[in-house]
Amino acid sequence: MGIWSLYFLAKLGLYWTQRIDLHWGLNLLLALALAWPLAERRWRLLRHALALPLALALLYHDSYLPPFARLWGQAGALASFSPAYLAELAGRFVAWPVVVALLVLVVAFVLLHRHLRFATLALLGLLSVPLLPEPGFWARPAQTASNLDRADAADASALAPSQLQSRLNAFYATESERAVALPAGVPPAFDIVVLSVCSLSWDDLEGAGARQAPLLKQFDIVFRQFNSVASYSGPALLRLLRSTCGQTPQSALYQPAPPQCYLFDNLARAGYKPALLMNHDGRFDNFAQQLREHGGPGIEPQVDNGARVAMRAFDGTPVYADDDTLARWWRARVADPAPRALIYNTVTLHDGNRVPGMSSQRSTETFKPRLLHLLADLERFVALVQASGRPTLLLLVPEHGGAVQGDTVQVSGLRELPTPAITSVPAAARLIGFEGLAPATAPIVVDKPSSYLALTSLVAGLLPGGRMVSREQLETLVRELPGTNWVAENEGTVLLRQGDSTYVSSPQGGWMPYRR
Repeated sequence: MGIWSLYFLAKLGLYWTQRIDLHWGLNLLLALALAWPLAERRWRLLRHALALPLALALLYHDSYLPPFARLWGQAGALASFSPAYLAELAGRFVAWPVVVALLVLVVAFVLLHRHLRFATLALLGLLSVPLLPEPGFWARPAQTASNLDRADAADASALAPSQLQSRLNAFYATESERAVALPAGVPPAFDIVVLSVCSLSWDDLEGAGARQAPLLKQFDIVFRQFNSVASYSGPALLRLLRSTCGQTPQSALYQPAPPQCYLFDNLARAGYKPALLMNHDGRFDNFAQQLREHGGPGIEPQVDNGARVAMRAFDGTPVYADDDTLARWWRARVADPAPRALIYNTVTLHDGNRVPGMSSQRSTETFKPRLLHLLADLERFVALVQASGRPTLLLLVPEHGGAVQGDTVQVSGLRELPTPAITSVPAAARLIGFEGLAPATAPIVVDKPSSYLALTSLVAGLLPGGRMVSREQLETLVRELPGTNWVAENEGTVLLRQGDSTYVSSPQGGWMPYRR
């Protein structure tokens, strides 16, 4: 096997440190083919030539990178990235501890290959894989019935793939029957403003040390386990725009839905004038076009090109300042007495943004300053709404996290797997200018798994009371908000939580435990 021993030993090291998966059968076949003795040199050279592309393809297959077909399908989008952002992304895949370990392995091979049979070590290592527990078993807490959901307490850590698929199918069947109807014949007495923030999760807040940010403490309701379901912007906004019905598979987002499922259509029938405002042009990945085609009647994304440019996106397009964009919309809004429902989509926190004047242009290093600036901008907007005296239901609904910290499976910024660290977002609600609502010292916390249906249920529950609601009434309404079991989805990839266990179904098929 010769130097090919290093390939398999390195992969075993990456596998046991949970940096890659290991398709055991394919790796063993390749190792046996390379270890098979060949007498003639020309045949050995031919074997090396054939093995090299196969080994590279197998390494990619073992990695947690997106399937090659999806990567190829996104080639047009990747081509729009600026050279500086592409260089930054490439640098994130270089883990210096891994590089050092590989160099040590190479040096050891050079010094010891005449005295130590590295091929034997590689084969023994491969053969031991199915005989040993999965990587990370030493760090996983033991499952007990007390820390599992009651419905999943029966052996949730050892569910067969067929059982997982059955539970997923049952989940979608249940969700297809759920819907929220906004009350008819009730004139809206308050505005609705939804702050759709790209790239903000609880994990991102934790990493930036901003989990206790002043803005978050001002909300009346905070959802601690809100699942945005998607890890990319287009599907996340489509789920919000179809949020009066239960959760659907991602493929269904691009098919017509029943009329009662479209949020803007429901709000328009309730007496609102809906609007969707963005602080970017929406051209990347046909974002705005997706919303027009699949978001339901009345969707027309708007961009205020007169607002101040705050930064440049990863593709060089302008990103407009949040405070200026929102203030300009609000000044135009107060001139019209009709009730408004606004979804404001901001990409200020998106990976790859470049901010003029900052000492570093690496987006991972500018994330915290951008986050603090965004929160300050939103505080100024809240103060503007308060000063106007107009009753307003303000909803914070991040699209997904930015994966700023990354993990052992996905590097920073990679969101192919919709993990809880990415889809668990700080959704919250604030009732501004409502009568009868005494200021609270702490928000009402929703600590059960929830998703978009809980937000539309909140709107439906508040509409009959107009601008009048007491703290007791609000607490009762929040207790009755529907929960949603945790299923997140990306194109071809589904993540299913069962108790304390998390499983992933990949585009290649089959279920596997998710090991962070």
